[in-house]
Amino acid sequence: MAKLLLDSDILIYFLKGKQEIVEQFVKHPPDDLLTSRINYTELLYGAYNSTRIERNLQTILEFLENFEILEFDKRGAEIFAVEKARLKKRGTIVADMDLMIASIAIANDIALVTNNIKHFERIKDLRLVQWI
Repeated sequence: MAKLLLDSDILIYFLKGKQEIVEQFVKHPPDDLLTSRINYTELLYGAYNSTRIERNLQTILEFLENFEILEFDKRGAEIFAVEKARLKKRGTIVADMDLMIASIAIANDIALVTNNIKHFERIKDLRLVQWI
C-alpha cells in the first residue's frame, strides 16, 4: 500500500472513535500513515483551545507519537508559493495552513486523506483520498 498523509479532521475522527475512520486505519500498515507538522499544530491548538487542556494535550501528544511527522521544507515552500499565486489569480484562495498541508503532500508525492475534498480539490497536483 502507498503512504498517506492524514489531515487533521481524519485524526480527530479517529480520536473520537468514528467507526469508518477506525476501520480504515486498521487496513493500513502504521508506517504508511503519516501527518504533517501543520496538522500537529492544528491538533495542539485544539487542545489548548479546549476546556480540558491537560487531558486533551496528553491524549493528542501520545497519539501523535505514533506518526511520522512530515515537515514544511524548501520544496513544500516552493509548491506553496506557486500554488498560492495561481489560486489568488483565479480568485479561489485556500487558507494558508491547508495550502501548506497540501504542499507537503505534493512535495512528498503522497495522497492526502481528508473529509474536506471540496476545499482541497482546487489545489493542482494534489491527490485526495476520502474515507467517509
